[in-house]
Amino acid sequence: MKTETIVVQKTSSRRSYANGYKYCSRCRVYHLTDGVRCPYCGILLRNSPRKKKPSNTSRYIQVDERILESV
Repeated sequence: MKTETIVVQKTSSRRSYANGYKYCSRCRVYHLTDGVRCPYCGILLRNSPRKKKPSNTSRYIQVDERILESV
């Protein structure tokens, strides 16, 4: 089993996971490994981010000005 450890700073977590990295929440380090556990502490590695960003951040709809003037 090949293990390569890389500390990633100021990079998108989605980009890291997309490149095959896994994250150890205890060590706070990204690992490029085929295993499911951290080679240093033994905790399960994360394959995807905890929180997914919503695809549509806009919660407002566009209303025609004529409708607003009539109200």
